[in-house]
Amino acid sequence: MYTGIMQEKLSTEPHIIIVTGYSGAGKSTVLRALEDIGFFCVDNLPIPLLDSFFQLVMQSKITCQRLALGIDVRGGLTIKDLIVELKRFKIAHPAVVKIFFLTSSPSILLKRFQETRRKHPLADSIDIADAITQEAILLRPLIDMSDLVVDTDQLNIHQLRSFVRSSFTGNGQQHMVVTLRSFGFKYGTPLESNFVYDVRALPNPYFIPALKSLTGMDARVASFLFTQKEVLEYWHKLIDFILYSIEKSHAEGRFFLNIAIGCTGGRHRSVAFVQKLAQQVIPHVQFLVEHRDIHRDDNPSKIAEP
Repeated sequence: MYTGIMQEKLSTEPHIIIVTGYSGAGKSTVLRALEDIGFFCVDNLPIPLLDSFFQLVMQSKITCQRLALGIDVRGGLTIKDLIVELKRFKIAHPAVVKIFFLTSSPSILLKRFQETRRKHPLADSIDIADAITQEAILLRPLIDMSDLVVDTDQLNIHQLRSFVRSSFTGNGQQHMVVTLRSFGFKYGTPLESNFVYDVRALPNPYFIPALKSLTGMDARVASFLFTQKEVLEYWHKLIDFILYSIEKSHAEGRFFLNIAIGCTGGRHRSVAFVQKLAQQVIPHVQFLVEHRDIHRDDNPSKIAEP
């Protein structure tokens, strides 16, 4: 039986949040929000200085317990060095460093740069669209080792700041951020997932004419699924294991978790399960919801989550 997340004891070690990600995805907004809640923030720290900074922190030469470092692709060719340094330090001090990676789709990033008329850091000799593509290639290995990956496509500045404030509280009760992601197996399994669950064995609303064009966010689809005995049986077994996994992960010192639930196309069953799971109330846990494949071009519905 799930009994709730135990309150984390204050650690004598510092907490360092590495804030990184795609240019235009919201790194500056996150750093300002962290600064507002008491973090000591350093933006654009040169990557060659990272090792010296870590040493100063661990030797208590920097006395702040909560630090945030903003690092982006302006490290250029030294991005491989950054990955090496972060891996080395995370292995030595797994409870100290957490990597917070901000993503956004190329079309949204391009729109943001066009609206703000800002220069992309890689757009010296190429256009912005090519710079966005090149940056994604450079940072791909960093996404794979990140503790939290947040897509900011659907978040405005105020929502992103609110998310940061509620996730990184300063009262010793660190929230755990759990990303719930629905997806379609036909499009591939999300690489960043810590846990992946398969609901393809359950009845498929796609084959019900009245439900085919809807998504799992529609109450009629949820009603079709969760009034069936086999779906409810699967749900009760799944929710028990997921809540137990969250509890154990938090006790292990993890503050970020990615849970993916997949069906065939990522529109009905997986979406309905993620929506229902996101309604669970767990002390000190905040859910982020992403329906990865609900907007795929070969999905007839273009309904966005409100």
